Amino acid sequence: MKTALITGGAQGIGRGIVTRLRSDGWRVAVFDRDAEALDEIGAADPGLLALPIDVGDEGQVAQGMLALQGWLNGAGLNLVVSNAGIADPVSGPIEDLSLKDWRRWQDSHVTGAFLVIRATVPLLRQARGSIVTMASTRALQSEPDTEAYAAAKGALVAMTHALAVSLVQRSG
Repeated sequence: MKTALITGGAQGIGRGIVTRLRSDGWRVAVFDRDAEALDEIGAADPGLLALPIDVGDEGQVAQGMLALQGWLNGAGLNLVVSNAGIADPVSGPIEDLSLKDWRRWQDSHVTGAFLVIRATVPLLRQARGSIVTMASTRALQSEPDTEAYAAAKGALVAMTHALAVSLVQRSG
């Protein structure tokens, strides 16, 4: 049976991915900060591993990985979908954007993807799995007052390209 980890999988696009994979017979684990949405998706599908994890927090990702590895019971991971991130792209005028809020956008999208991918590469290699990162057209086509979101999505595009080159080279 194929296995997947979906970050930000308790609602929106992530939940749609979870629903589709489950309907196709996959075992799915979900990392999401929203405990209420996790409870809802977990109640709807008790076969999920649904964990309240902030992917931008290294300690929480490490805890989530321990639970994930136990759930996998020695098996590899076929798919990681890095979908977590602040969904609202509007941060307001740049002159009003605090460094704290800037970092929240970067941590939720880029740092979270980095931490989860770094932690799951051994499991992905074991199953010859794949990584999907969720970017946005705003990485290349911005709208006013979306600098933090656009920068995060642009960084994801660049990191994904670099990962593709690096991980393929090392899988040889």
